[in-house]
Amino acid sequence: MTIVACLGVGRIGGEVAYVSALRKFADELVLFDISEPLQHAQKLDITHGIDIPVSTNPRDLKDADYCIFSAGYSRSPKIRTRADLFDKNLPIAKESAELLKGFSGKLIVVTNPMDVFTWYFAKQSCLDESQVVGFGGLLDSRRFTVALKALGIEAEGQVLGEHGEHQVPLFSALDIDIPDSVREEILTGLRGSSMPVIKGKAGTVFGPAYHIVSMMERIEKGERITCSLPADGAYGIEGCALGLPAVVTRSGAKIDESLKFDPWELEKLLEAAAFLQGLCRRV
Repeated sequence: MTIVACLGVGRIGGEVAYVSALRKFADELVLFDISEPLQHAQKLDITHGIDIPVSTNPRDLKDADYCIFSAGYSRSPKIRTRADLFDKNLPIAKESAELLKGFSGKLIVVTNPMDVFTWYFAKQSCLDESQVVGFGGLLDSRRFTVALKALGIEAEGQVLGEHGEHQVPLFSALDIDIPDSVREEILTGLRGSSMPVIKGKAGTVFGPAYHIVSMMERIEKGERITCSLPADGAYGIEGCALGLPAVVTRSGAKIDESLKFDPWELEKLLEAAAFLQGLCRRV
């Protein structure tokens, strides 16, 4: 039996709860939000569609196998980057860490800036580092795949680095050579890929929720995924969490250090690390 908890049940948290039940990944749900009316509404909406036990008692968070940290403020057209949410969401992350005392499952960090809060929960909260993984790379990689397809390139994209302005699409893994000028154009498009959704419907929902549930399913199978983890020396990077390939299980994660980067990719990855190191020092 798998229990999925969502700490913050707005657009993303509520949709993850529903999709995880719909795909029969979750056998029970735990929902918690600072807004009790929203929490109650999400419970009713889910149970009107699917027969699944739903708790709204925060004491039940500790019994979950997976907890999705999706509480806090999200981007709007006025908030240009995910990193701009740092000051508003850091207090929420710290308050949420108190609710997770006694939790022994896997925490999936979604709240932005996601890489920074992955670092916080892994290094400075009550949780063990092996319990924490950040979500963003699977969604960024899918967006890269879509961008490649629009150019007539059929390939599975992979994106490392920051879940934000300093993301690093891996072009060297493709069968064709992409000049740096075109790479920069694609990267610019990837940086802004969520904004039309945010402007049109106030936030992304379906894409993130699908890939978060997919992430949990793949963790159960011990598959290699792109996710945010403390680098701890991998690829020569210290002092931050960022998107890297890893085999992730409930009990921990092993970063895949076998990738070879071309000069453009390595430069971008080190830029991402430097940017995130600055933010991680502030937590």
